[in-house]
Amino acid sequence: MKKFAMLLAVVMVAVFSAGVTVAAKEPGTVTIKEVQKIKPPVTFEHKAHADRIKNCAECHHKDAAGKEQKCFNCHKAVKTGAAVPMKDAMHTRCKGCHQKLMEAKKPAGPTKCDGCHKK
Repeated sequence: MKKFAMLLAVVMVAVFSAGVTVAAKEPGTVTIKEVQKIKPPVTFEHKAHADRIKNCAECHHKDAAGKEQKCFNCHKAVKTGAAVPMKDAMHTRCKGCHQKLMEAKKPAGPTKCDGCHKK
C-alpha cells in the first residue's frame, strides 16, 4: 500500500507540474492586428520583453499572475467602459516605456511610427 501511495504521489506531482508549466508558457512572437486601419500591424518578440521586464503586470496591468490575456480582450478599437482604446493603450504603455528607457540612456525599442508599424 505504501508503494502505491508513493507512486500515486509522484504521478500527481508530475501531472500538476506539467499543467503549471504549460499554463505559464508565454508566446514567442506577437502580432497586434486587431485595430490597424492605415498602418501595418505591430509585431514584437513577447518572450524578449517578458525576459527583460520580468514583471507581467507592467504590461498586463489588470490581470492576475498566470492569467494574463491578450491586450485586445480589454482594449478595443474605441473606448469601452473604463478601458482606453487599443491604440492609446499601446502608445502610452509600449511607446512610453521605450521613451523612458531612451531617456535613461538604456537600450530601447522604437518610438517612431515606422519602427513598430513595419511595411
